Amino acid sequence: MTGIRPTGDWDGRTFAHEGFAFRTDRELIDRVVPFAAEGLSRGEPVLVVAGERVRTLLADEMGADVARLATFSPAETWWRGGHGTLRAYDRDLRQLRASVPTWRLVAEPVWLARDDGRKWSRFEAVANRCYEDMPYYSLCLHDAERLPAVVLEAVARTHPLTWGGDTPVPTAAYEDPQQFVRSVQPEWRERPRSATVTSVVTPKEVRRGVLDRLVDGWGARADDAVLATHELVTNALRVSASAEVACWFEADGLIVEVSDQGPGLPDETLGYVPPRNDQEGGRGMWLAWSLADDVAVASNGTGTRIRLYFSH
Repeated sequence: MTGIRPTGDWDGRTFAHEGFAFRTDRELIDRVVPFAAEGLSRGEPVLVVAGERVRTLLADEMGADVARLATFSPAETWWRGGHGTLRAYDRDLRQLRASVPTWRLVAEPVWLARDDGRKWSRFEAVANRCYEDMPYYSLCLHDAERLPAVVLEAVARTHPLTWGGDTPVPTAAYEDPQQFVRSVQPEWRERPRSATVTSVVTPKEVRRGVLDRLVDGWGARADDAVLATHELVTNALRVSASAEVACWFEADGLIVEVSDQGPGLPDETLGYVPPRNDQEGGRGMWLAWSLADDVAVASNGTGTRIRLYFSH
């Protein structure tokens, strides 16, 4: 397979993010094996985290070279929800960066086939922003015979690179991370007249306003709703003299909306990015996003509204 350039012009200094959709075993092998072999020949750690079928195919094709991989582990054990999975992923990335100059990763997010795993596309999108200075190549594998068309569409929109047959090429459908996240968040509708609306000037007022809307049976979810709302109100009061908290029920869930009249969010993707130890901002958003089942944002230069969705 002469002429194949598994990583194209990647220089090993910044993040490269490729989405590779395969339909046959041969397509998979022809893409992954040269990618791994090139890394091993250059002395770069090569990590493979994939489903059982993919691991079996690679083990058969690579033979003894599998033992040279830095990691060869099952993806099935990795899913911990979007925030939990990215938190573990982020920890491992930063440990790698502290120990090696560059590396490459082959990853198959098998959980995208699950209803509760499809939100992972949002984390794939923001990775392009939060890991842009990480010196590694991420080759993300997606089984086009198994995954729904809507998931494969999201893959194209969240990966700046795709496979061109002999080298990686730019993905035509790729979108800015913030644009993508906004497009897949819950549809924004006007809040109902039945909503309870409270103006607050201190975060401690949140508990009473939210708990008043919750009846028996919510248990720990009530605590999640209160803590998440508290974090957003704290952020809002840093940029606005007061914040407004609105609560209402929709279907079997609770929706809490926090709004302010500040200058707007500088980066809406922070709720999907694990905060670093030396980071001053963004922790409240990350915590609120991780506690809620879903989030929607409307933000501009005259204010911000954030909706948190909690299922019963």
